[in-house]
Amino acid sequence: MTGAIVLAAGYSSRMGSFKPLLDVGGEPSLVRAVRSVAAADETAVVTGRLRERLRALIAREGAVELYNPDYDDGMFSSVLTGIRYFAGRNADGVLLLPCDCPCVPAEVSKILLEQAGDRLAVPVYRGKKGHPLWIPASFFPEILAHDGTMGLKGVTLRHEEEILRVPVPYEGAVLDMDRPEDYERILSFASRPSLSELAAGRRFMLMRHGDTVPHAGKIFVGWYDVPLSEKGVEQARELAAVLSETKPEAEAVYTSELRRAHAAAEVIAASLGLPVRRLPGLNEIRLGSWDGRLIEDIKREFPAEYERRGRNLMTYKPDDISECFFDLQYRCVSCLRDILASDRSRDILIVSHAGVIKCLYGNLLGRDIEWAFDRCRPAKGEYITVDLR
Repeated sequence: MTGAIVLAAGYSSRMGSFKPLLDVGGEPSLVRAVRSVAAADETAVVTGRLRERLRALIAREGAVELYNPDYDDGMFSSVLTGIRYFAGRNADGVLLLPCDCPCVPAEVSKILLEQAGDRLAVPVYRGKKGHPLWIPASFFPEILAHDGTMGLKGVTLRHEEEILRVPVPYEGAVLDMDRPEDYERILSFASRPSLSELAAGRRFMLMRHGDTVPHAGKIFVGWYDVPLSEKGVEQARELAAVLSETKPEAEAVYTSELRRAHAAAEVIAASLGLPVRRLPGLNEIRLGSWDGRLIEDIKREFPAEYERRGRNLMTYKPDDISECFFDLQYRCVSCLRDILASDRSRDILIVSHAGVIKCLYGNLLGRDIEWAFDRCRPAKGEYITVDLR
């Protein structure tokens, strides 16, 4: 038999409201989560705080309640509660889903159960990992013996390269809600138009910032906030002159929060008489502890990790605060969607970074960053046009 664990024991402190009972499309989030994993033979909801408010809903959905008296210890204690239960039931494995993921279609669980087998597995939407996580029974002992460091992630990171990533066409699989703004995004998710609908009839000018102040050698730039060099500023002026000749019908120049991009955007916007709007969604890929480090130093200090990055360029992350290219894609495409929902101009001007431009280029053409990675090579101080008029 297969099991499903829905986590609903926490404080919802960042949200400010009790997440299991938040209304999403006319149903509490908990109910939607339970229905998302209906493909399992048995579903258990792990409760803790305010359990009495959930009992009727759990019973109505035909699930089992598992009370976690140690819910104060964090989410991993609830994972252990569920794993112990299904280990005692001799389950083949479990689907694990937090109740703050209320937009996962039930089809996702069916796909995982059909394809996963004895491997850890997650659904991925446009390369970004989502929910639920499939945990085969062979991993139960390792999880139950884990000391709790980094929670369940402390176990899954040991097997990162072995995890089966199952592509699904459902964006809801990657949506969760930790904060009120996440909840608002989820509420608008079902009714929003697609990127292709928003982009139709527009021209996109995707500009890369110019040269930056040089370093002793090649570095992983990422979020390292290096400024433009004098040459980079001159490249921005030259780009502004070229753009002026195209007479763009634009409302603003959109750019990242990193200095090398927004400094170039300021020069270009001033030439065109437009305001600058800085958006974190247009920042370059975040490389965590590798940001700003010399590449030769990383290769020397972490040879195995550097080699692993080369084998898994789209999915590799140096640490827990960094992004992979698929994470970057989801972030910057979401940002573009927000721009297009509020700006109805014919021309959209963006000054950003190589990674971001690759993401936007691929997605605007109906593909993705993996397709665009070697096809889209914006030079510093140049721009790429995607004309969908």
